[in-house]
Amino acid sequence: MKNVTQENYILVSAALASVIVAFLLNAAPVALPSIAKAFAMNNILQNWVDTIYLLSIAVFSIPCGKICEKFGLKKLLKLGIIIFTIGTLGSALSQNSYMLLFFRFILGMGSAVLNVSSIALLVTAIPSNKRGKALGIAVAAVYIGMALSPILGGSLVYNLGWQGLFYATIPVLIINYYLISKVTNEWKSDKNDKLDLTGTGLYGIGIILFVYGFTTILEPTGQILTILGILLLISFGIWELKIKNPIFEIKLFKNIRFTASNLACLISYFATFMVIYILNYHFQYILGMNSQTAGLYLIIPSALMAIMSLISGSLSDKIKGEKLTGTGLLIVSIAFLILCFLNETTPLYIILIAMFLQGIGYGLFSTPNTNLIMSTVPPEEVSKASASVSTMRLIGQTISLGILTTIFAIIMGNVPIVPEYYGLLMTSSQTACIIATILCVIATVISFLGLKQPNN
Repeated sequence: MKNVTQENYILVSAALASVIVAFLLNAAPVALPSIAKAFAMNNILQNWVDTIYLLSIAVFSIPCGKICEKFGLKKLLKLGIIIFTIGTLGSALSQNSYMLLFFRFILGMGSAVLNVSSIALLVTAIPSNKRGKALGIAVAAVYIGMALSPILGGSLVYNLGWQGLFYATIPVLIINYYLISKVTNEWKSDKNDKLDLTGTGLYGIGIILFVYGFTTILEPTGQILTILGILLLISFGIWELKIKNPIFEIKLFKNIRFTASNLACLISYFATFMVIYILNYHFQYILGMNSQTAGLYLIIPSALMAIMSLISGSLSDKIKGEKLTGTGLLIVSIAFLILCFLNETTPLYIILIAMFLQGIGYGLFSTPNTNLIMSTVPPEEVSKASASVSTMRLIGQTISLGILTTIFAIIMGNVPIVPEYYGLLMTSSQTACIIATILCVIATVISFLGLKQPNN
């Protein structure tokens, strides 16, 4: 009975961690017009409110996998809640755009710890025959957070201002800290390995230079930084293959199913994350909706993802995962193809059909893909596999925003989003949807390739 109780605490705690991170991540786009107005941000700096948050998660996710093993999953989850709380309060109390960006970086650090430790703890503590269902609940919690973010986030912004987004998460953080404190086990490695500080530095600096350079790729400095970032990331991979106790086990990618599932995750987020912003901008700027009304529509894909994640999680315990993931991404590709023709005269019902297909398809993809990644590694590598899931997701989301920012810079230039430039906004949106469709088709093919690989 004690173990069952601990499993329940862990499952609820992991689900709450997923809800919190997903809520603030996806509520931010709804709040961006209000934040931009409050701090007089242009369209490029406006996108950096989320980019720096995603970049921070990507930087800290990889080392978190090793740190979890060394110090314990429960301890790191509690630490993540504390860091997340600091970032949340700091963001709400920010007095200018640069202060906000700083605390968004801190918030990303806390999110990285929460993401990695909660999923690793869930996979470690829950028996393998229940893992798909448990992961389905955790992934569904992500989409519940996403579903709540536009409607609840839009309502908070509309009635209390953008700061309300951050204050609303504090009670949930307190509850989550209490729940994880009730867990008695620690789940840490008995090894007394030294942390790979060199690998951590190569990865952290490399990913920062690459992502920042990519968002300014049109400038010579951006091109140089992008190349330097790629070189450092290659050096990171070579270093990790050589040392005895790497911060991330690159050799895991020798497993074709692990590699295919990670690549599908990475590329799918390249494609899907920018579409959230496109739809939000279309609803608020082109159709003239307020944040609360836009939120009511943006809840549709996330709600469907939550429902489908629960269904696909149970199915992934019985059906080969690539059949589910490939089919899901194929449906998402069709949704994005529809949005390629988005313009000022597109009927709302056409947009809603695309959103329904996106929600169903991605819900069918996400949980089985996570289960595939986590089940293709040995038990002692679960924390690093969890870090891989988090990193692929967040690098994908960060680069997706980078792609969108680059498209804006090329087509619109450095201008505010006002009626004078709505035509350019629509051209930018169409271009982004075309790129998203192509990327999603590539991810579909990669996902189906895993069917040819034997089960482990």
